[in-house]
Amino acid sequence: MYPQRQVFTLDQYTTTSGKALRNVRIGYETYGKLNAAKDNVILVCHFFSGTAHAAGRYRDADPLPGWWDAAIGPGKALDTDRYFIVSSDSLVNLVVGDGLTVTTGPASINPDTGRRYGCDFPIVTVTDFVRVQKKLLEHLGIDRLAAVAGPSGGSVQAIEWSVEYPECVPRVVAVISPGLTLHPYATAMVECWARPIMLDPAWKNGYYHPAEPPRKGLIEALRLTTLTALSYEALEKQFGYGPADPAKDPAQSLANEFMADAMLGKLAADRAEITDANHFLYMVRACKLYNAESRIHLSQAKYLFMPAETDLIFPPQLSERAVAALNAIGRKAELFVLRGTGGHMDGLTQMAQACNAINDFLME
Repeated sequence: MYPQRQVFTLDQYTTTSGKALRNVRIGYETYGKLNAAKDNVILVCHFFSGTAHAAGRYRDADPLPGWWDAAIGPGKALDTDRYFIVSSDSLVNLVVGDGLTVTTGPASINPDTGRRYGCDFPIVTVTDFVRVQKKLLEHLGIDRLAAVAGPSGGSVQAIEWSVEYPECVPRVVAVISPGLTLHPYATAMVECWARPIMLDPAWKNGYYHPAEPPRKGLIEALRLTTLTALSYEALEKQFGYGPADPAKDPAQSLANEFMADAMLGKLAADRAEITDANHFLYMVRACKLYNAESRIHLSQAKYLFMPAETDLIFPPQLSERAVAALNAIGRKAELFVLRGTGGHMDGLTQMAQACNAINDFLME
């Protein structure tokens, strides 16, 4: 697949906090073909640091395909021979510096001032993400979905869709999900991700110049997110225990690093080049504000929860709890556990093993 990034613009949008935004822009991609009845649409929502680029390559030379290529494509779990897949960049998307992602957030220019919003940008919620996506689908002439699916933060959006627009959503595929709300442990975890940015003097309470971002704090924040997304087994397999440089023994100096520490730092530094620190903080806050538990009775959907067995961010018991809660109020919800040793990342890489389960669920 050779997807193309397209751009949707809303002249005005009012956030859940009542603040008006002008010139709201998000990027999106589509895969497969929309049928004449427009009833074969699956909306795919991305994870915390994901983008609209969910599948395929823009060109053959691209080193990696989209983040859910294991799930989206001909004959895969989300079969593009059967379904029309829509994937969009969220508001306050982290990856504003990759040259492709289109989003509105603190790094955007405020049309009223001609300057970057910084922390004058209003707090936004997962509900805001979903409402902007709804406007996108209306723009495409789509008023009902076959399903909404996504991993991690994408599952949060999918569940939010089912309570915000219950008449539009008959099915939800929630992969590596926190469940119906964010557990206090998870809220504390994502706050720990955020704190290094806020402690960096260069952050300047969110009003930093783009040429002088809080890079040190952002790198440490991204180091933490990367670490928690991996499992014990994955970290051992990928990095091992030895020194980063055999000539620099960690037992001889605090400046000498272990291999795992150095590699996590390198990955974080690379990601920091395309990530905006304020967008990171706003996404953390949106995640912490998520709570569909009190409104889940509004849903008319069926749910398939798919935790990963070695996930340290959202372990399987959170999906089990959600399934039990949904069954208790008469909603159909089932569980399929992804097997593997990759931790949270198995929700991206191990989707092939769920192909039959998802196909059966979508056909119900």
